This record gives sequence, C-alpha cells and structure tokens, in this order.
Amino acid sequence: MSGSIEPIVPGQVIFDIGQQIDKCFILQKGSVHFFNSKEEKISGIAPNTMFGFTELVKGKTTHSTKAVCITPGTVVSFSSDVIKKKLAAYGEDNKLLLESLADQLLNKI
Repeated sequence: MSGSIEPIVPGQVIFDIGQQIDKCFILQKGSVHFFNSKEEKISGIAPNTMFGFTELVKGKTTHSTKAVCITPGTVVSFSSDVIKKKLAAYGEDNKLLLESLADQLLNKI
C-alpha cells in the first residue's frame, strides 16, 4: 500500500458528509472527531487508527459523517481502490463480519 503523508490542522475538514470516498486514511499524529448531519460529535480517534472506509464495506460511495481535525497532526492518505480490492478478495464469512461491524458503526450516526 502506497500513501502520502499529509499534515492536518485544527478545524480542517478531512472529509464531509456526501463527499465521494476517493481516499482512506491512517491517523499518525493528532486527533480527529466525527460528526453527524446535525453537527453532533459521534466519535473520535487517536493515532494509529485507520478511518474513512466504513461506508465502502457496505458498498456505499459517499461519506455519511464529517471528519474534522481537532489537534495538529498527520495522516497517511491512500486511494480507496486499495480497500475495494482487499474487500473483493475476502471470503464470504469475512465480508459478513465486516458488514456487521460497519452496520454497528453506521447505526450510531
């Protein structure tokens, strides 16, 4: 997997609701919070966490949350095609498990 290291700054919107999922991310430094359409915080992540791909697991093409940088840091961004190819290679049991986990996350929105 090849990616680009990108700096992030407080207040920066990494992706927004309805935006096409063209990249996924790994948070290296800093913190990121996720918001629903009512601008309510629904979760947050710390470094060494991958994000921006949950909807892909469910076969969706757009984000249903907004990701905002809270503290300065860096992310590794990479094409969502990497995740799509990995998902295509998974067996049916693994796909069902991932879909179940994605459902639980998306139902919090």
